[in-house]
Amino acid sequence: MKKLLSLFVIAFVLLGFIPNPPAAAGQEPQMQIKLINYLANKTSIPVKVTGTYYLNGTTTKLSTAKTYTVKVITVKQSDGTIKPYISLYDGTTKLSTKDNLSIKTSNRSDTATLNNHTYLGSFNFTVDSGKYVSVVNTLYMEDYIKCVVPSEMYTSWNKEALKVQAVAARTYAYYRVGKPIDDTTRYQDYEGTAKLSANTTAATQDTAGQILTYSGKVIDTLFSSSNGGMTESNYNAFGSTQLPYYPVQKDSYDTQRVWSVTIHNQQINKTSLDLSNPGAWWDNTNEADQTISTNIKTWLSKNGYANKQIKIVSIPKLTFYEKTTSGRVKQGDIQFTFFVKDKLDSTGKLQLQTISYTGEKADKIRSILGTTQIQSTLMSKISATSTAYTIAGSGYGHGVGMSQYGANNRAAAGFKYNSILSFYYPTTVLTKPY
Repeated sequence: MKKLLSLFVIAFVLLGFIPNPPAAAGQEPQMQIKLINYLANKTSIPVKVTGTYYLNGTTTKLSTAKTYTVKVITVKQSDGTIKPYISLYDGTTKLSTKDNLSIKTSNRSDTATLNNHTYLGSFNFTVDSGKYVSVVNTLYMEDYIKCVVPSEMYTSWNKEALKVQAVAARTYAYYRVGKPIDDTTRYQDYEGTAKLSANTTAATQDTAGQILTYSGKVIDTLFSSSNGGMTESNYNAFGSTQLPYYPVQKDSYDTQRVWSVTIHNQQINKTSLDLSNPGAWWDNTNEADQTISTNIKTWLSKNGYANKQIKIVSIPKLTFYEKTTSGRVKQGDIQFTFFVKDKLDSTGKLQLQTISYTGEKADKIRSILGTTQIQSTLMSKISATSTAYTIAGSGYGHGVGMSQYGANNRAAAGFKYNSILSFYYPTTVLTKPY
């Protein structure tokens, strides 16, 4: 994830999600984090430990002087079938082969480095998709939060803002205790110990155990990078039942982040191209807006065009309209045309492909064009000429709940973390369950 929370950190989280029961009162819970950012789709992973780690719950201790390898192997069964297993190797010596392999520690300061990324806690290894190593990292809540905060917010920011982030991140995690989550922006950015700093660790320690509740229940804390000066309601953003702690309200401390983008309607002039011989020009022909076109191609690759060579030809239609009570656009229209290198018509020429959406959710169109380009739906300008569209706005993200930029600006103005939390999550109560 980027330094600050991107749009989709929370966009994938449904407010109707029912969390598993939290840990017993007074007991610090543990989190289970599936490590995907740096460890997805690996058939083998190097592992080096610092401290005392034991293999599979036994007294077999891993050496801190060695680099081990966790890998997927296949074993022929008695019935002739082939089954994948997880194995741990010391060099070429196989130490263990199981369906489920673990290395565990009881010391909170111990770490394990997996593929050059270091994490606190214990680890469980299984087979994913029949061929990859799946890793779940289990660690105590406070250790998890002290790693999340510096991944979600600049470590140099005001300590009161870092404390706000710590409480928001802890509440978000506590809402999900007992349910494995991952380390991607689908949940919270978690990069192990890579970004630990004295400032963020102190902010975590100063707020240890503190979460936000409403009517005695932990809330699902939403937050984004910047609200552009106006928070959004959860109803407007996600269509879920309106919650009292996510109102639409002005935020005078978050008005500085503005953005603008120009998108050309013609990306490639195809009139001079030999459509019967794309190989002659394909590699030397680029779209007018390469970032936008790359984003569209990425979206296409996830929506029916995986592993295809694509050129974006034009964007003949692009507009946004219908605003929420916060001033954010709700809907839009988009049309774009493109060539797929292996899609030819009956005459052997490249066949122009077209995708159109009318009355589509604005956030979906943003995801097609790229959320780093169309940074929010709080738009101040939407205009078109015969050659290009210009869209401008403020904020970065959905705007529901805490604004990270706004929290830091409030902290710089002298507000304490509990006051900042009260603004961004009104009617909630700061609670300490452990």
